[in-house]
Amino acid sequence: MAPDLEQPAGTQIDDEAVRRYFEDPSGTADPAAMSMMTHEFDLPSKAVEYRLAREVDTISSWLDDIGESGSVLDVGCGAGAWVEIFANRFQSVVGVERSPQMVAAAQERVAHLPNARVYQGDGRQDLLEGPFDFIFLGGLMMYLGDADVVELLQALKSRLSEGGVIILRESTVRKGVLALKGEYQVIYRSVNVYRQLCEQAGITEVEPRGNSGYASMAIAEEFVRIRRKWLSFLPKESLLLGSLTWAVLRAAAPVSFWALPQILNRLHIPWPKLQNHFFRLRPSS
Repeated sequence: MAPDLEQPAGTQIDDEAVRRYFEDPSGTADPAAMSMMTHEFDLPSKAVEYRLAREVDTISSWLDDIGESGSVLDVGCGAGAWVEIFANRFQSVVGVERSPQMVAAAQERVAHLPNARVYQGDGRQDLLEGPFDFIFLGGLMMYLGDADVVELLQALKSRLSEGGVIILRESTVRKGVLALKGEYQVIYRSVNVYRQLCEQAGITEVEPRGNSGYASMAIAEEFVRIRRKWLSFLPKESLLLGSLTWAVLRAAAPVSFWALPQILNRLHIPWPKLQNHFFRLRPSS
């Protein structure tokens, strides 16, 4: 029998490197842009708004299943975009985030919402007891090693109310695992690897959905990389060029965001290189 090439092999990550990356000592980085990972590509706020709107559409039916009276925990809430979205939809929302800059931005963002609050803490160690009807993690697992992923899933499972759900949103690769080292450390896992990690945590009901909003932004980032490589005489960092790139891609969305990826993937050319998926986890009682 051939070995399972997608079996997690205890992939690890340098947590201190991750912390340093997201805690800007100069205080010049925009927490909202860092939270959505647009800060290195000079993409406009419209790109973030487009992505978020598409993402909400993607999981809208899952959110409808929870009900307006639901209590929500957002683990690794970043600058609070999803805390705000959930607070406008559910009865109570709590966000936890360890980056001081992100916490400050999130608290400012939701200050007008009486049913939302954000506190500073490490999602692996400083979780509220709950129970919660819905727990959301928007891009946290990819910054954790395999053992930490399993341990956190088990901790979250124990904080769900009866019938509660966990929803993950994670950047993914098509097969296996891709771990990046250096200043920016991250572990990109395939859908199958996430399924296996969930099974290790005792969660067998896993439903993935592709994230077209993320894919559109990833395509824009790929075009920025191409421009920087082949048109090196242009400024590498330019808000104007970033905005123009996004405007052109949005104007040609049926081609740039749909037809082109379909054609390239049929030619076995992955485009964009990274994918992203939502996962709805329903722990068995």
